[in-house]
Amino acid sequence: MRDLTSTPVVYLLIEDETAFLRIDNKYVYEIAMNQARASEFKPEVRLFVPEDLYAQNKDKFKRDIRIEVFADFLSYLNLIELPEQIVIFHNASRPLVPRKIYSQGIEMLLQGIDAVKQQHVLVDTLKKVGQDFLLIETVDREKVKALTSPEFYWVDSIVAPSAEFGWFFEIKNKQNREFIMGELESTRIRSEKDLILVNALIEQGRLN
Repeated sequence: MRDLTSTPVVYLLIEDETAFLRIDNKYVYEIAMNQARASEFKPEVRLFVPEDLYAQNKDKFKRDIRIEVFADFLSYLNLIELPEQIVIFHNASRPLVPRKIYSQGIEMLLQGIDAVKQQHVLVDTLKKVGQDFLLIETVDREKVKALTSPEFYWVDSIVAPSAEFGWFFEIKNKQNREFIMGELESTRIRSEKDLILVNALIEQGRLN
């Protein structure tokens, strides 16, 4: 069992304008931030914002928020300093990820896992095609999962930014990665239409 001697840090990634849509007079990124802060381990939350989005939305950030402004997120990973024990990366446009997901991911790291990522069951029909783009078969959805955030790391296990799709960092032992099964609340907001579902979940008391 690892000892937690520093506050975990959640980096909320603002990737597009959907993070600035409003739900009940709050920006989507604010709801995501509040969810993380209210989870069991009370992590610190910081924002990662591309330069262009920051320039267009400066007035939508409160002064008490720590913001990292960058030109390109993937290249920024080469420069990032991670003095913390635990870092968590999350898409700010998934505002309702349950607080227990944060707790579960951190607990798994403390128990010895080096990297943890949320995954979802696929609901779409998947087709496998050949080089000539002709249909070969329908893929069994039960054998395929979609990777999504949050993504958790025990910092001492990180060796470099990852070239592997679906992970931000490479760790010393790839076999020591695990997954958390996601829930409906983890849905991503891609347009204003998605606010209807998210607002309905909030009204049902699914902020937990």
